[in-house]
Amino acid sequence: MSTLAAPVARETAGAGSVEGLVWALADGCVRAGHDVTVFGAAGSATPGELVATLPGPYGCNGAPDDWMVCEWINLCAAVEQSDRFDVIHSHAYGWGMPLEALARAPMLHTVHVWPWDESAQLWRRFPDARVIALTHAQWRSYPDLVPFGVVHHGVDPAAFPFRADADSYACYLGRFIPGKGPVEAIAAARAADMDLVIAGPANEYFDECVAPLVDGHRVSYVGEVRGAERSALLGRAGVLLAPVQDPEPFSLVLAEAMMCGTPVVTNAIGAAPEVVDDGITGYCATGADDLAALLRAALELERAKVRSRAEERFSEARMIAEHLALYELVGGSR
Repeated sequence: MSTLAAPVARETAGAGSVEGLVWALADGCVRAGHDVTVFGAAGSATPGELVATLPGPYGCNGAPDDWMVCEWINLCAAVEQSDRFDVIHSHAYGWGMPLEALARAPMLHTVHVWPWDESAQLWRRFPDARVIALTHAQWRSYPDLVPFGVVHHGVDPAAFPFRADADSYACYLGRFIPGKGPVEAIAAARAADMDLVIAGPANEYFDECVAPLVDGHRVSYVGEVRGAERSALLGRAGVLLAPVQDPEPFSLVLAEAMMCGTPVVTNAIGAAPEVVDDGITGYCATGADDLAALLRAALELERAKVRSRAEERFSEARMIAEHLALYELVGGSR
């Protein structure tokens, strides 16, 4: 099952990354010969069967405006039909844990956000819940909670082709929120005397805090990029700059850039040090003053090695195979 922020599709509009990952996982399972049912919003283009639990994503086409209500409707529909399945894999923030006693199939849970105390409290109430972590770092602050498995996100190598040659600009690609560090990215690029191209959907924070720093010369804004345009922007960049300010359980854009051969520079918080092979695929800064020097150092990394390591660690095929192994452990196949 999926979340309801967007339709499940190979590429999604809006928040999207979870829905895109669910699509890839469902597609891989279907290609491996398994029956797959996805519970999600109407309009989803899913491999296998779709159970459209709502007429659209949050607040669209008559779906409730309250995103939590949408998630609960979707989750409960999957549990209600659980006698049809060998395994249910929930991506709904761990909220399925209290429903396991009602489910007629074993459940697995992936939490796609950085867990805070409330997430840990929920898991502790249901200590036998099988949680799949995105990285070892994701639940490290709660050593009493041991994931059932750890599966990194995967990227389709064909969708992010390797580029041996690149321009010298740095790229920021992501949402415009303080936790992603777009203002810090601009400051670091200026300190490194590098051009910066920033991309992502504009919002109020962008208009108030980021747009005034865009000069159209050293700092350029290209809007939201998707599909081939997204991979081209990442592939042409000399380095991806992602100075996150808040911990993240994984960062898909890091893997996407690496798959293009583009090294990354980020901050050493959350899962970043686990995702980045320091000195091979990029660098993790331990302080804001380090970012500028690391940007220059990253330009010297061998792009072919960046791509090779990304294929080894972050391919969709690896992600699918590791999930299938966990499904076999709890429920077998139909």
